[in-house]
Amino acid sequence: MTNLSKYLSVFTYLIFISFSFELFAEKKMTTSKNKELKNTLETIQIRGVHDSVVKSLGGKRISASISDVISAEDIGKFPDKNVAESLQRVTGISLTRVMGEGERIGVRGTTPGQNKTYLNNQNIASADWWISSQPNRGFNFTMLPSELVSTLEVIKTPQADQDEGSLGGSINIKTHQPLSTDDGQFISTLQYQYNDLSDKFDPQLSTLYNWHNDAHDLGILVTFTHQERSLRRDGLESWGWHDENYNINEQGNLIPTDDKIADLTNIWTPSGGGSAIFKQQRKRTSATISFEYQPSVEWHFKVDALYSVLDADNTNQNFLWQPNNVYARGGYVSDYEIVDNTLASATYSQVPSEHAKPFNTSMEAIWRKSNIDTLNIALQLSHQNTFWHNQYQIGFTKATGGTSEDNTSQWSANTAFSVDTRDFKNIQTDYEVSPTDPSMWFISQVRRDSLDSQDQEWYFQGDFERPVDHSVISAIKFGGKLRMHQREFIRYRSINGNYNNIKDKLNWTLADFSARMPADYLSGIGNENTLKNYAYANTTQLNSAYQNINFISIDEKVSRFDIKENTSAFYSKINLEGELYNANLGFRLVNTYQVAAAYKRTASPGDMNDNFIWQETDKNYNDFLPSINFNFDLTSDIQLRFSAASVMARAQYHHLMPSTNYNVTQAHGQGGNPLLEPYRANQYDASFEWYFEDAGLFSVAIFNKDVTSFIEIVRHKEIHEGILMTIDRPQNGAGGMLRGLELSFQKEFLYGLGFITNYTLVDGTRHASSLNNYVPGTSKHTFNITGYYENESFSSRLSYNYRTEFSTGVGEQITDNFGQLDANISYSLNEHFSLVLEGINLNNEITYIYERNHYAPVGLYQNGRRFYVGVRVKY
Repeated sequence: MTNLSKYLSVFTYLIFISFSFELFAEKKMTTSKNKELKNTLETIQIRGVHDSVVKSLGGKRISASISDVISAEDIGKFPDKNVAESLQRVTGISLTRVMGEGERIGVRGTTPGQNKTYLNNQNIASADWWISSQPNRGFNFTMLPSELVSTLEVIKTPQADQDEGSLGGSINIKTHQPLSTDDGQFISTLQYQYNDLSDKFDPQLSTLYNWHNDAHDLGILVTFTHQERSLRRDGLESWGWHDENYNINEQGNLIPTDDKIADLTNIWTPSGGGSAIFKQQRKRTSATISFEYQPSVEWHFKVDALYSVLDADNTNQNFLWQPNNVYARGGYVSDYEIVDNTLASATYSQVPSEHAKPFNTSMEAIWRKSNIDTLNIALQLSHQNTFWHNQYQIGFTKATGGTSEDNTSQWSANTAFSVDTRDFKNIQTDYEVSPTDPSMWFISQVRRDSLDSQDQEWYFQGDFERPVDHSVISAIKFGGKLRMHQREFIRYRSINGNYNNIKDKLNWTLADFSARMPADYLSGIGNENTLKNYAYANTTQLNSAYQNINFISIDEKVSRFDIKENTSAFYSKINLEGELYNANLGFRLVNTYQVAAAYKRTASPGDMNDNFIWQETDKNYNDFLPSINFNFDLTSDIQLRFSAASVMARAQYHHLMPSTNYNVTQAHGQGGNPLLEPYRANQYDASFEWYFEDAGLFSVAIFNKDVTSFIEIVRHKEIHEGILMTIDRPQNGAGGMLRGLELSFQKEFLYGLGFITNYTLVDGTRHASSLNNYVPGTSKHTFNITGYYENESFSSRLSYNYRTEFSTGVGEQITDNFGQLDANISYSLNEHFSLVLEGINLNNEITYIYERNHYAPVGLYQNGRRFYVGVRVKY
């Protein structure tokens, strides 16, 4: 049976259910009642938490599919500084934090890159500042402050007229619109942030102003937001875990070997790691302008524009331990212990002094100039004639981001060192050459690299809808869309700063550039054997010295790529409506034409001056995506929803790149595969929603996603630039199931006193797989609980968000359980002025990542608490 036949059968069954219920259910909730409810919600006067909750519930209630809605007023009551942090309060949403700030979200157990984010129903471009970030489809929410949002919609079941590309669900961010906002409205919030780890105060400003003309047919709305954040992240790291074979020599030492018949085989082994301290000064400035004109009932014209820029200059200093250097230069391992087939404790030897690089580990000091900017322009023209409502849209979105200067200095020694990961959530190290003696660590490498990425899209869309005077069919709708998307990535590497180039020119030691290490580094992490103090570098002084070095940079051809993706879509949709139900049935037909281009090495795999040719790989595929949404009003307060659909999500850009991107220091990188098939799934959903009070809800939703194929990452050993590296490459692997349950309950005990809570259970299973059974992005348990209280002058919320461990999709990495406590308190001085106090990560939660087992920690990070105090003005 074809997918279409399956869905038509399901649809017929649902229609039969609806007519059966019509014979028995109370006939209280009619179509006119729904319209009356919608109109009422649009005119609610927001006074506080109670009415903001009512408005959010009203948006969910009138939705044509299974979804969740958060109103701007509701967002304003939470201590959230960007859109992702607001979304974490929604059932089925899992948040990924980077440097202590919410950055990306997953829906119903999927990874961020498997979900689409829209701004006013259209795609918004995204880029990254981090030098090692992999370009993917997940939106970077650090670019969108929560203040610019009117409504957030989490759409969990698709309709035919919505863009494809989401496996879990899609996020639609609606901004404020002039003609639906009060004339002359002015809202401004000024705050100061304090971070207890960086020990810095930073300003935060947001402003909104709206204007109408006298005829109220022309409006202009502007918003402006500026936020600064001085952050610090303390961490312990290890990376590049891989299976290694060893022979045991006469002295009982381990010697790595490529021999498959070795004394010890497939021992889980680290490539390196270190004690790292990261500092960053973030400055985010965002502005929007909306122009809306409605000269008559028939015509409506709207222009929305957004520009957001994030300056993200940063430093990173990491005292390293590097087994890969020991192996590559004739060293060995002694005094080792293997636990759970993992090299959990080992002493690594010096390397022979006659080696071309007579050192085996380093301290690395890095300072960077980084930046992201996002531009979005959308034009919309609507025309209503006697029979048809026609809408035409054209838009452009572009994001650029990267690091214009990535300066690196490595300070090395030839020293025996030991590494011990046997203690849970700890990495203990010891060095023969003292890490606190800067005179013993000499300069071994200087580097000035850069990275630039660009993401852009043009789109053209037409939608045509006509009401139908029929007992069952209420409207028909069809339309089409063209999208031209391009993603580019380029990195430049300096080639004249390695040891052989500088050993006779630079006689620097770390003592020449000493600075004081923060005294509270890694406070609360590790023990007395954890490296918490080492020779720290003055990067300002180093940067001055770098001005006298004539760096020679080349295009790093092995990591460069350009992906063009043109899509054309046509859809058709029928809306059905009865006295007690409404439904929509439709399909979306999509063609994707992809051209992935990159340089291919033609000779000399160990030489930076290899010969390369630019090659293009094209791929063309079609998807037929039917969908059904059926909503039934059991009573005036109870709704039952059913949905079935075929969905797809395209592979990540860094998975499609026909190139290899690696880090020389870590000897680890990622490659791509331009012939990957997209994720495809058939999904089935049902929900029960009981709106037992204005601010009360009990809901249960179940979902099942049958995924045809997941993309798996296979780890290989490859030689690049003469260095043996671990390289991750993607391939289409086994499929699997994502099944889940969502529970939501919110109640107001007294006017202004209540709580909001939700819980999501996701069971992700794989079909037969050669790698592992993890489904990337899937936390089995996620829950949120918020208590609130408000009276005429006082408002407060205390919120806790928790998710259990999940696979990151990189190798066998697992991010451990994480829970965060946030709070918001405001006090109204009068009608126009309020004082605001907020706290984020009050419990000072630690982020912990491991790979395969807990004897292989990947990262242990502390970001500190953030506190905000300020004043809010509203007219």
